[in-house]
Amino acid sequence: MGFLKNVFGGDEAKADAESPAPPDAAPAAPAGAAPPVDARSAAPVAPPRPEAVPKPSAPPKPRHAQETRRQQQEDEDMEGVQRLLSRKVERVLEQLGTLATRARSGEEVPTLTVTLHLSQGHSLTGEVVDYVARESVLLALGKEGLRRSESVAYVDVSTVVAVAVGNAEKLLELAQLVRPNPTRQDLVALLEKLPHALTEQFWPGEASLGGKPLRFEVDWVGLDDEPGRRALESAVNVTSHALRALAQEQGREVLRRITTVRFLRGKDTRAAVEGETGTVTVGPGEPTVSAFRKAFAAGLR
Repeated sequence: MGFLKNVFGGDEAKADAESPAPPDAAPAAPAGAAPPVDARSAAPVAPPRPEAVPKPSAPPKPRHAQETRRQQQEDEDMEGVQRLLSRKVERVLEQLGTLATRARSGEEVPTLTVTLHLSQGHSLTGEVVDYVARESVLLALGKEGLRRSESVAYVDVSTVVAVAVGNAEKLLELAQLVRPNPTRQDLVALLEKLPHALTEQFWPGEASLGGKPLRFEVDWVGLDDEPGRRALESAVNVTSHALRALAQEQGREVLRRITTVRFLRGKDTRAAVEGETGTVTVGPGEPTVSAFRKAFAAGLR
């Protein structure tokens, strides 16, 4: 019996067999078997999600290009308006009344919306339908976004201190309110008058003393039509003002360093100086005194 206790472990083996295994204990693996694999560690691990990379935003448009386009649009919008002439309020109302008379006769005329600003601080917006000189104006009033309605206002002309006109380019059809197109003869006279006046202002008697007075010359190719003459008139006037400003800023010697300015048709409106000759190309866009003055100054350095 002792022999059997020693073989089977006796009471100790029985106690070990009867004692429950710890709850977390795994069953013993057979000899030579591969070690158990933890199911949690065996599960495939998802690769880390890449961080979202923001898409590069479109590069901003150059501010200079945007400003240039805006300026060009403004110049185009102002091109017709700059031909208008200043007139007294009564004269403007008279022309609007004439337009209304033509409309009543069946003529196709532009419709203008105006705002009358009154001396009492009020304003009225509508369409002029009748006018009596130095007395009154009859206005068809606009209402709730409509161009006009059944309401009218009788306004004493003496109370109107200002007239604002929407879509002012339509005023170009009223000849009394528009500067006439210059003729070639008008421009030839202007081309002689302005440089002579500049020379006399800064170098009195230059021509009589044998000097070289300032001269303006024109290449008329592409400029001897109505749009070309209007653009040339504007460029000549701006050039004169720019040279005067430059001579006042840098001294009258400027008018001895620039003795001739030539005007010719170009793709854009700009100024430059080479030697003693200034060149102004006349094209789309309204010239400015500031731009021309800077261009002439840059050419003199």
